[in-house]
Amino acid sequence: MPDSRSRILNSIRQSLASARHLPPKPDVALSPPSRITDHASLAQRFADELGKLSGVFIATPMAEAPALVARLLHERRATQLLAWDQSELPVPGLLNHLRAEGFETMNGQLPHDNPARAKALEEVEQLKVGLTGADAALADTATLALRFGPGRPRLASLSVRTHIALFTPDQLYPSWAGWWASFSEPARAEWVRAASNLVLISGPSRTADIEMTLTVGVHGPAEVIAVLCAPSA
Repeated sequence: MPDSRSRILNSIRQSLASARHLPPKPDVALSPPSRITDHASLAQRFADELGKLSGVFIATPMAEAPALVARLLHERRATQLLAWDQSELPVPGLLNHLRAEGFETMNGQLPHDNPARAKALEEVEQLKVGLTGADAALADTATLALRFGPGRPRLASLSVRTHIALFTPDQLYPSWAGWWASFSEPARAEWVRAASNLVLISGPSRTADIEMTLTVGVHGPAEVIAVLCAPSA
């Protein structure tokens, strides 16, 4: 018996086969990737745009990043945090440094079956700070692109009050198109297949009702801190 996914795909194929008025396939071509040499200007634009969205931008030498993250945690009186695996973070030894400072790091892995899953999810949702890397930082909209999968829990950027995202200068791009054009066609397809999903984050979560009353932090973090970790001289 076919599973739900197969039934849905078969239904779509049948509908497409009998369609008479489908629009032509769009012809979309990305501009050839250009070599990025002025990372400082990109970083400044990212910082400016993020400031307009009430986000926080910090640039720090890579060697000073562990102390910076520890300070941010102390300022928020956090003793635990939900973090990506060390192999997925751009700062070597960061999680070991935080543990040595007395912080407890959680990996966000959830059991598949209840009631264990519900209990673990309840514990994870009590954590106030999430620590992640990023796949790209897009300067024109101050957007962080995060791909999720093994070692990269999605809740670290969505269920917490404060999201700290670390990235490096070579992950800065002028725009989504500029970043996407940096992939070859096969690499682009493989990158998408390897992700459980992709989230684009531009500043803290915002929600407005019909009266245009803006509320921050309802459906995501109320505070986003983007930390650019530059290689130490």
